[in-house]
Formats: sequence, C-alpha cells, structure tokens
Amino acid sequence: MEHDWSDAEAPLDEDDKRRLILRLITRLRCAECGRLYDPEDFALVHRRQEVWVLSTRCNHCDEPCHVVVFMPKSLEPEPVVDLTPDEVEVASQWQPITADDVLDVHVSLQSCDGDMEAFLTG
Repeated sequence: MEHDWSDAEAPLDEDDKRRLILRLITRLRCAECGRLYDPEDFALVHRRQEVWVLSTRCNHCDEPCHVVVFMPKSLEPEPVVDLTPDEVEVASQWQPITADDVLDVHVSLQSCDGDMEAFLTG
C-alpha cells in the first residue's frame, strides 16, 4: 500500500521508515573512494525510537562506514535555521539560485586574492 504523502503531519509507519532508509543508503558514497555503497551490505547495528544506526564496509576500498539516521516523526519537520522570522519571510521572496548564478560567483572568486571581507563588501 502506498503512503499518503499529502498528510504532512502523519507519523511514518515502519514500512515508510524502511523505504526512507533504503532510499538514503542507495545514494551514499564512500568518503574514501567516492563509490556508491552496495545497499544490501548495510546492517542495522542499533535502533532506538527514531534513531537508526547502520554500518557497512566499502566493497572497493574496505573503508568502514557508520550512518546515524534520525527519522522524522512527521513528513515535514520544522526547518533548522539561524534566521529570524522576518528574515525567513524576506528570503522566501527571493528568486531561486540558478546555474548561471553559481557560474557568476565562480568567475568572480577566481579574481579574489584571498581577502574575503574585501571581496564581499567591494
């Protein structure tokens, strides 16, 4: 049965949690060699309430990996930001950052001599 993702406050059932964990570990890459882990090699080491601890070793370079997953109690957790509510409101009106914006910053940074304060205020 497919979960009704439209109900943002609904708690996740066990199948939903397992699907989220599987989706996460299929995207993880080894910090040492950068290759994707084999999801079937992960083992659940510990689970307590909404915290899952998984472990594996990279099949390519044998580097160990431990993953701690804090499962959300609802589908839309409260975002963690250091902005005031007024700043969040202002930022919500900004246009999304585009690839061109990133390239513009990249080009600008190439001319920076290392003095970031002067670069950002200049």
